Amino acid sequence: MSINNFGRDIKALRTKRKIGSRELSRLIGKAETYISQLERRLIKKPDYDTAYDIVKHLGFTESGIDEFLYNFYQIKSPEMIEAESEQAAIWEETRADEIEKIWIQRHEGIDNAPNYQANNKSTNNMVNFESQWMMELVGKLERKNEEIKEELSFNIDKNAQTFENVITNLHSLLTSMRKDRGNFNFFVGLFENDSSLLNEESKDKILKTLKEEIEKMHSK
Repeated sequence: MSINNFGRDIKALRTKRKIGSRELSRLIGKAETYISQLERRLIKKPDYDTAYDIVKHLGFTESGIDEFLYNFYQIKSPEMIEAESEQAAIWEETRADEIEKIWIQRHEGIDNAPNYQANNKSTNNMVNFESQWMMELVGKLERKNEEIKEELSFNIDKNAQTFENVITNLHSLLTSMRKDRGNFNFFVGLFENDSSLLNEESKDKILKTLKEEIEKMHSK
C-alpha cells in the first residue's frame, strides 16, 4: 500500500464500522468535509497526528497504530523521524571521519612528493572548497539511495507479484546505462523532474504513450 491509498482504505474501514464522514471529521477535530476530501484524494497526505486520530477512532489499538501507519502508508511518528535523524547524524559523522582520513593521507602523499609546489595555496584552497560541497552532495545522495532501497524492499515484500516486472525492467535499464548512452540520457530525462506532482490524468497519458511506443517496437 502507499500513502495514495490511505483515503481509499479509510473509506472502506469507516463504511464497515458505519461511521459517517462528517462524524469522523468531528471526532478528530477537523472541518466536516475533511474526511470526504481525504477519501477523494483532494488531501494528499495527512500529518501523523491526524492519521493517528483517524485510525484510533476507527477502532485500532493505540499500541499498534505507529507500526500500522508506517508499514502500510510510510507515515512516520515523530519518534521514528527523530531516531532516523540521529542515525543519519551518526552516519554523517562516521563518513566525515573516513573522508578526512583519506584526505589527510592523500595530502601527506602530495606533500612528500619531490615535485610538490608548496606555494600553490590558492589551488589547495579551491580543492578543499570543492571537496566540502562534493562530500555533502554525495552524502545527501547516498542517504536518498538508502531510502530508495528501503521503499523498493517494502514494495517487493508487500507486492512481490506486481513488482516482479517492475524490478526486472528497472534492472535492465540501469545495467544498460554504462554501455548505452541513449539509455543513460533517457533515464536522466525521465527522472530529472518530479513526476509525483503530476495529476492522475497526466500520469495516465504518459503511461499510455510509453506503452504504445513499446508495442510499436515489438510489432516491428
